[in-house]
Amino acid sequence: MINQRYLKSSTILSTNVGIADWASAFGDATVAAAMLDRLLHRAAVVGIDGPSYRLRHHQNRADSLRQGVNARVS
Repeated sequence: MINQRYLKSSTILSTNVGIADWASAFGDATVAAAMLDRLLHRAAVVGIDGPSYRLRHHQNRADSLRQGVNARVS
């Protein structure tokens, strides 16, 4: 699919695997290198660090539950 779209149309890719780890993720360094060659040519790579936006409600709820349990124990 990547080869078919190469230089023909835009492709957006989101992953939690770093570029350096693609060879182990795909199990074949040659395939990973070929894919990265096509994906990164003329690419804009945006790295996002920080807490997960999707897990923010879960984290807030877990924190409040911990505070409630700690208040009862004290």
